[in-house]
Amino acid sequence: MRDNRNFNVLIIDDEKYICDVISEALSSQDYRITATSDPRSALRHIEQNPVDLVLTDLMMGECSGEQILDATLTHHSDAVVILMTAFPTVEIAIAVMKKGAYDFLIKPFKLDLLKVTVARGLKHQRLLRENLSLKGQVELLKIANASQIGVDIESFLRLVLSACKKELAVVAAGLLEIDPDTKEPVRKICEADDDGDRAEVLANATFEQFAYTKSPRPLVQTCATPNQRTSSARTFISQPIFIRRRLHGVINLLVSAPFDRVTPGQVDALTLLANSAGSAIANQKLYQDLQSSYLQAIRGLANAIEARDQCTRGHTERVSKLATLVAQHLGWSQVQIHHLIMGCTLHDIGKIGVPDSLLNKSGKFTDEERQWMSHHPEMGLKIIQGIDLFKPAIPYIIAHHERYDGSGYPRRLKGEEIPIEGRLLAVVDAFDAIMANRPYRRGATLQFAISELLAHKETQFDPRIVDTFIDLLRADAIDLQEMYGCGGDVGSLCEAPVTETAPV
Repeated sequence: MRDNRNFNVLIIDDEKYICDVISEALSSQDYRITATSDPRSALRHIEQNPVDLVLTDLMMGECSGEQILDATLTHHSDAVVILMTAFPTVEIAIAVMKKGAYDFLIKPFKLDLLKVTVARGLKHQRLLRENLSLKGQVELLKIANASQIGVDIESFLRLVLSACKKELAVVAAGLLEIDPDTKEPVRKICEADDDGDRAEVLANATFEQFAYTKSPRPLVQTCATPNQRTSSARTFISQPIFIRRRLHGVINLLVSAPFDRVTPGQVDALTLLANSAGSAIANQKLYQDLQSSYLQAIRGLANAIEARDQCTRGHTERVSKLATLVAQHLGWSQVQIHHLIMGCTLHDIGKIGVPDSLLNKSGKFTDEERQWMSHHPEMGLKIIQGIDLFKPAIPYIIAHHERYDGSGYPRRLKGEEIPIEGRLLAVVDAFDAIMANRPYRRGATLQFAISELLAHKETQFDPRIVDTFIDLLRADAIDLQEMYGCGGDVGSLCEAPVTETAPV
């Protein structure tokens, strides 16, 4: 990255002796000075070289200072342009200032005034470059707000990457999150149009360069790519993401811009954005650890229920597997599937309040016993109420015994009034109940189980969920041998009900 103390100053005046006088006056400063009395040559220089400040005469025959001003701001948006003229008017001064000129010097001027004006202009430019742009501040504010309103980690990291892309005007941006212990990538996010650029910013080797450092500063590598008209540079920036001095990832940015200009303000913005990503990753890890602890405790309760109920041993795990396959086929997101696994694990938690005599009864329930058993969804809801972490499990707990025709319990919801989570769980829950072996009888055949699902479409079950589930069976996407110790000729399944005694 270029040392911004060595400013590139271009002097243009059609009178050569004025160029010489100004160059001599500024020679004591730490400037890289180029002077020319040929405006056309100056335009080519502006197109092909880095420029920080242009000091130009306003009237130069066929080429005016306004043309120089337009070209400079086109190729160097943050350059400072100071115009000189011996024939000033208020109208001209206003016009060029509106176009973006920084200042106006009237010939003849004192050299001390010239020095002060140039120094002031470059100081103004340096302050702009060292501070975040207004656009960058807005992006950072969006990210800060997003972290406070609980945006999921994937969306949050994409927001960080988008802000990086906007702030540094990059052609490709990639974020790699890695396991700090194994150094294996656990997440890759990218914004790029070109496949080659995408591969470059997502290369695993980019985080290996931080293996022996704890510095949070980015690594910047530049390769010049000159062409016939302009001198451009391809800059690769790698910003590490450290959490408690351990590498958790890297943000890679590919900048293809003229003259290798990455300002200190942009580097500071990138560091802040990387810190935001690190905080989000750390918070997500803490959340996952907490959630894992809760789920382990709840699984213990679910296992305790299954230990009491000889009829449903292994039921929770099988239903979770079946429901996950259906949800994936329906295109549910990873967050929805995570909630689904939680909901399936907890869906029968209310059976804690059901007596053992009912849980293990092999015959039909009396009306009183059926009434007691029908309260277990509401009991489950009471158990998890007040625990925000388990709110996503509520529709699974409360709605998995609702029926599509409105005759279910506990709320007698109908059709799409029933949450989709409850409709999905109802299908796989019933399938497992039919297929699983019980101490007092063997599970039914696959043909019979499918026949039951088809027979109760639109009465007990959502027809779309039933059709999706049967599609999965036909596609051999469910390992029935592993789950139930049996198989079946799924391809020959038909719509006609199968004559077989229904399992109790």
